[in-house]
Amino acid sequence: MSIEYDLFTNPLREGEEKPTLHARAINIQTVNTDKLAETIEGMSTFTVADIKGAIKAIGERLCFFLSNSQSVHMEGIGTFSVTLKCKQQVVNKKDIRSASIEFKNVEFRADPELKKRLRNARIERREGTSNKKSYNSDIRQKRILWYIKNYGSINQSVAASLNQCTRQKAKADLEQLLEDNQIQKNWCGKRAFYVRHTIVPPAQDTLTESPEE
Repeated sequence: MSIEYDLFTNPLREGEEKPTLHARAINIQTVNTDKLAETIEGMSTFTVADIKGAIKAIGERLCFFLSNSQSVHMEGIGTFSVTLKCKQQVVNKKDIRSASIEFKNVEFRADPELKKRLRNARIERREGTSNKKSYNSDIRQKRILWYIKNYGSINQSVAASLNQCTRQKAKADLEQLLEDNQIQKNWCGKRAFYVRHTIVPPAQDTLTESPEE
C-alpha cells in the first residue's frame, strides 16, 4: 500500500539550460460509492445497503448545512465550507447586491490527524500513468500482511483492490497465507474476513486435587 508518483518536466524558465522536474501523485483508480461500501462491509457489521444509505444521508445533510452558511467538520477527516465569488469586478460595496454574488466552490481542509496518517504512508515511483502495477504472489502476500498489521483485518475485496489484482488471485493469496498459518479466517454473519494468526498455547493438565503444601 503506497502513494505512487511520477516525475514531470516543468516549463523551461529564462536562463535555465535544462528544465527541472516535479513529483506528482498518480491517481490509479477512483473508488466509487459501491466499492467503498463493499470494502467497509467486510470490516464491520454494516451491510452495503446500510453504508450506502448512510453515505447518501451524509451527503444530503452536508448540502443542507453548507446551504445555511454553516461549515461541516467530520472528525478525523476534515472541514467542508462554501466559497463565493462576485460575477464582476466591484470597487464600491454599494454597487454589490445579492444577485451579483454566486457560488464558487466547496473547500475542504483536512484534519491534522488525516494529514499525519498520510505523511506516514509509503511513497513509490510508477513510470507512466497508464501502466497497471503488477505484483508477484510473494509481494502481494507481504502487502496483505502489512495491511492486516496496520488495519487489523482484511477481506477478499480489499485484498484485490490493495494489490490491483483479480478477486481470484486475492483469494489464492489468502488461502496460501491460511495454509502457512500466517492468518486465520473469521466470520461476521456470512462475510469472511482475515486477521493475523493467533498462536494458542498448549492446554495444561487440569489439577483434580489441591497441590500439597
